[in-house]
Amino acid sequence: MKNEKVTTIEDRIPKLKQQRKQKANRRMIFYISFFFLLILIIVYFQSPLSDVRTIDIKGNQLIPENIILDRLDFSTDTSYWSVNPKAAESDVQKIVQVESVNVEKVFPNKVVITVTEFEKVAFLTTDGKYLPLLQNGESLPKVSEATVPSNAPILVNWKKEELIKEMAAELTKLSESVRLRISEIHHTPSDNDAKHITLYMNDGFEVQSRITNFAAYMQYYPSIVDKLDGNTNGVIHMSESPRFEAFDIEEEEGEEQTENEG
Repeated sequence: MKNEKVTTIEDRIPKLKQQRKQKANRRMIFYISFFFLLILIIVYFQSPLSDVRTIDIKGNQLIPENIILDRLDFSTDTSYWSVNPKAAESDVQKIVQVESVNVEKVFPNKVVITVTEFEKVAFLTTDGKYLPLLQNGESLPKVSEATVPSNAPILVNWKKEELIKEMAAELTKLSESVRLRISEIHHTPSDNDAKHITLYMNDGFEVQSRITNFAAYMQYYPSIVDKLDGNTNGVIHMSESPRFEAFDIEEEEGEEQTENEG
């Protein structure tokens, strides 16, 4: 007991003072840091630093970027925090070529707009103009004949908008391999069938069909053609019961002779 060291109150006071001073310093550093952080936040929100710096548009092939930018209610001069992605999506969705759109804010000052467009399924001819036709049946501004792809069906003699939309929907369901075989689709209504159509194929065959269930009928076209003699000309009737009707050879020869005499 005699060898134990006794710590007096006088010895402990300096240590207590030092501990209190350290706590006070830490508290001071915290308040100063918080104050400067608050100043930085205020400066950030009040300065161009919080504005949108970049608007990145992806997925657009048919739609020029300026068309999409014109639809937005914000620009690179707008505060990043005031951008409403849902409102922007609603605005861009109104463009006829847009099937879907996603707007995402990327901190600290970037907005990414990802667009999914309707595909072109055909070209519609009207008054000598070629109008790209989308999956949803909407047509785009005219293009010159030189820019019309040879692998896109051309719709001829189509007047009624509801029939054009129905045809576009059928072409959308049709496989690309079959669609690429079609050169022209003529609307050829009859007294008994207002939806009758005539197709001229790239392989030389003529097809008679209907708009309704067209995609379902045409899926059998490749297998039917494979069974035909390539030297035989005729009409393929694509309906619930597909059949081939060969042209009358004598009639063809008579027409050729008449043309030669003329």
